[in-house]
Amino acid sequence: MAKSGLFQGSEAVAEAARDKAAYSGFIAGLFEADVRWNLFNSIGLPEVSPAAVEFLEGLSPLLLSLDPDRVDSEGELPESVIKSLANLGALGIKIPKTFGGQEFTQYEYQKVATLCGSVDASLTVLLSAAQSIGVPEPLRLFGTAEQKAKYLPRLASGEISGFALTERNVGCDISKVETYAVRVTEGDKTVGYRITGEKFFITNSAKQDGEFLSSMLVVIARIVDRPEDLRDPQASKRYGAFIVETQWPGCSVTRLRFEGVRGIYNGVPRFDNVYVPVENRLGGEEDGLRIALATLTVGRLTLPAACLGGLKQCLAAMRWWAQTRVQWNKPIGEHNLVGEKLCRVAAYTLALEAVMAFCGAWAKKGGDLRLESAAAKIVGSEWYWEAVNDLFQVRGGRGFMTAEAQRKNGEPAIPVMRMLRDARINLVWEGTSEILRVWMARESLAPYLDHGLAILQGAPSRKIAAVRYYARMSRLASLPFFHSHSASSLLEKNYAKWIRFIESSTRCLTRSTLTATLYHREKLHNKQLLLQHLVNDSLLLFPMAATVWYASQPEMSVKPGIRELVEYFCQDVKNRLRPPSSLSGRIGRHKQDTVVYRLSKAIMSGEYRWLEDGILPCLKKQQSIGVGTTKG
Repeated sequence: MAKSGLFQGSEAVAEAARDKAAYSGFIAGLFEADVRWNLFNSIGLPEVSPAAVEFLEGLSPLLLSLDPDRVDSEGELPESVIKSLANLGALGIKIPKTFGGQEFTQYEYQKVATLCGSVDASLTVLLSAAQSIGVPEPLRLFGTAEQKAKYLPRLASGEISGFALTERNVGCDISKVETYAVRVTEGDKTVGYRITGEKFFITNSAKQDGEFLSSMLVVIARIVDRPEDLRDPQASKRYGAFIVETQWPGCSVTRLRFEGVRGIYNGVPRFDNVYVPVENRLGGEEDGLRIALATLTVGRLTLPAACLGGLKQCLAAMRWWAQTRVQWNKPIGEHNLVGEKLCRVAAYTLALEAVMAFCGAWAKKGGDLRLESAAAKIVGSEWYWEAVNDLFQVRGGRGFMTAEAQRKNGEPAIPVMRMLRDARINLVWEGTSEILRVWMARESLAPYLDHGLAILQGAPSRKIAAVRYYARMSRLASLPFFHSHSASSLLEKNYAKWIRFIESSTRCLTRSTLTATLYHREKLHNKQLLLQHLVNDSLLLFPMAATVWYASQPEMSVKPGIRELVEYFCQDVKNRLRPPSSLSGRIGRHKQDTVVYRLSKAIMSGEYRWLEDGILPCLKKQQSIGVGTTKG
């Protein structure tokens, strides 16, 4: 693809680095009229081991002792908390036990992120960056036995690490990295590299100006024979990944400060001719971008798990206020314009929990989650942002008050303004929502682009195969599915209509994709607004399928009111995918008022309190330390 002329410059470099393996996950099938119910049918709800349960129970008192408002005002996490986290083993959650780690599964790690995400964003970032995108993850995926033996025990014992990719002029376009590594040779053998450059926005890097928080970083750098190669357009572009210990000569750092998540230790690490032995290079000299992409793919699952904790916190606070605050002779939650917000947050909570359960179960099987992790990051961050905004609206003027002002007035403190500031960045870091949509479009439509290129430039045999591919897609997109026995055999019969809706919508998405490909041909990858529309359909169908699967599991099917909440969420997805006509819309609105009123009343009564499991509700946390009074 990179040599075809379809992609040029940075796009060509990114094309060369992308994972060429065919996508076998759920989302990819949505673009080829293939609803892969077998992926859901092959898994059940992930289990949480006794060791993970014990760890979560030990982590909760530590989180109860943390004051997020103090972290926000001072811009620092207490040193005692960081040390306690290390002693608890919280910095080695995914590291194998043979190296002193906890060796928790991805799902168990997500549970930790959800719990932390309900309490403090800065603490969550510290833990997630240290092991989701820090040294442990790329080392686990690409490291040698010697590298793992050298570094994993140190990391499991509490040393903090980070991932140094972005630069001042480099965000998602990672092919423009200017930090460079000059080969150091002895004879014809490379024995090391001298790294020079500056990174930017690097999480966990700076304790303060001149002092590193992290003891080591994975640094992505362009490998050259001499610095002048950077300006030579003919020079080859090879990018390596290196484990750099920050106490080595030539390393320095300054700290950055932000408007939200104020206790994060992001900084600007600088490398001045830092010598790195060849033994500290991860993979080969051309593997750097691939390692970066693979690391970010796995790491992205932590962010939506943390957003789930925030969603649950919003639901708990909104539920309490909706039944406590009385206006016009009844609780404000019984006014449907408020009740609708309550229902929406509950539905988002259920759907995101379902998505994370699927991702956790599928990760344990070693399944393909490249598209699903990006989708989870997009919907998790966007749903959480919408929920915090709704909580602000429901709280009214109190939402604009500081937590301290609420306490001084004898009220429970719900720090909505801090939550808003902390939540907003989730739509930006680890890939903006816009860039991830572009990336998902490129990856989801890869078969269409590849076959289209074959028709334009391929050999006769490839042209014939491409024509057959488009003919098959046309046939699959046009013929209605029979009711999926593979789906209905394990999923609740009550959700049969939604199974059929997902299947019919998948055919529609495939028809739209096929039409767009044939019409725009080689120019399709530049039609970003069109591609966003196609990807957005998949961002609705995937959570919908996950929710139906999740609610069909024996452990979940007995939860009070779950069928009604699934129905509400699925109907909302249907309305977004297929907006009703004016006549049916007017009729539907009459029904919607009744549905919202009943569902919001049930939420306020506590029927859905199980949705708030796995967090430390801020109201109950205040009760535990004797601040304010609450009910519900």
